[in-house]
Amino acid sequence: MSVSTDRRRRRLPGPTGAGHLRYTRGLLGRPYDALLDLHERYGPVCAFGFGSQRYVMLFGAEANQLLLTDNPARPRFLSRDVLSLLIPVVGARAMVVSDGEDHRRRRALVRPAFVRRRIEGYVPVMVDEIHRMIESWPVGGTVNAFDAVRSCIRRIAIRSLFGDRLQAHTDQIGRELETALRYINRSPFLRFDHDLPGTAYRRAMAARGRVDELVRAEIAKRRAEPDDRGDVLDALLAASADGDQLADLEIRDQVISLIASGYDSSSSAAGWAVYALLSHQEAYDRVRAEVARVAGDEPLTADLLGQMTYVGWTVSEILRLYTPGVLTGRSTIEDFEFAGELIPAGSKVLYSQYVTHRLARHWTDPLTFRPERWDRDAPDHREPTPFSFVPFGGGYRKCIGWAFAELELRALIAELARRTDLSLVGPPVQPTGVATMWPRGGVPVRVRGVDCARG
Repeated sequence: MSVSTDRRRRRLPGPTGAGHLRYTRGLLGRPYDALLDLHERYGPVCAFGFGSQRYVMLFGAEANQLLLTDNPARPRFLSRDVLSLLIPVVGARAMVVSDGEDHRRRRALVRPAFVRRRIEGYVPVMVDEIHRMIESWPVGGTVNAFDAVRSCIRRIAIRSLFGDRLQAHTDQIGRELETALRYINRSPFLRFDHDLPGTAYRRAMAARGRVDELVRAEIAKRRAEPDDRGDVLDALLAASADGDQLADLEIRDQVISLIASGYDSSSSAAGWAVYALLSHQEAYDRVRAEVARVAGDEPLTADLLGQMTYVGWTVSEILRLYTPGVLTGRSTIEDFEFAGELIPAGSKVLYSQYVTHRLARHWTDPLTFRPERWDRDAPDHREPTPFSFVPFGGGYRKCIGWAFAELELRALIAELARRTDLSLVGPPVQPTGVATMWPRGGVPVRVRGVDCARG
């Protein structure tokens, strides 16, 4: 018997019997603890789940590198089977759920909308919406900072995509997508993806349909009134590669997926940013000092934000310890080996950013929030292992909006630091969610002071 055949017949490590039920319940309720415990007990490879919801977990930077550096010309892994859970929000033609030539083509056509020059041009929109949020906070009162930044970042996403044309529909789009996002953020074990009366799935699809109508109407208006307003939608409408262009339905799905990811993941990171900084006063004091030194009372620009080194380290540390993505994955189209185990073709293979960012073999004191770990000039600096830091994925499928998201977080942190005086209210915040890690119950803060003066 060959080694390969012997491995094929050997059961992958993982929970069985009562332990299997315990982990399944854990992944339904607190996936974070369950994922860390799976890694601790079973090592870099383990299997769990049942039937169509059976998964193989691969843990660590080596696993991330294997899955994220696949050869797009001859892929061993596909995304759509696993990420199809996102379709109720993003649509069937979105780049994130595309594979092969469809993905290559769509990414090539979307990429011009996210070149650095265009992204940096959105800083005034970011700052304007952050100011609008801050000015609405009652001094002496309490606000849920997660809800506030979520609304703020949704407005930034919509204005960046559409300019001011759909600004009046921002709240409606937010309400509708929130219904769909809450559905896809359920555990896959609790989903029932069948369009039947009274189901959460039908409500999610109906909400997505109402957003479709708004976006398709706007696309039709832009087709009838061609112009370059400097927003993402015009860039998508104008995108061309070798004479090829995105069809209207493709544009619709790219736009909705960009709105959803642009405010779901980014606002989750922003909510955790508020929590992390207010929980670590020394780090927040250093942010305040740097913002005052670099920007003073000057309006924020991309250039000023780029000069804020400590703010940049803080963003990286927030994305490491509070990464919005908990886990994601691929399906494999051929057998492959990893860490001495054979994973058969057809498996749904997952990797966890959450676990990778907490592994002691990759990070010193991994559970400690310490922006200074990103200072390359520090005597104790430890250069991150390749693929040990993957908040936006990696390889040819890396999140196309990652630079926009980082710039948005920098602007938010800088403006909160110089224009607010806040303190946390209540007990420590716990995480919730599967597709995205939200702060459970939000981030309640007391507003002790607000500076509404704009530079």
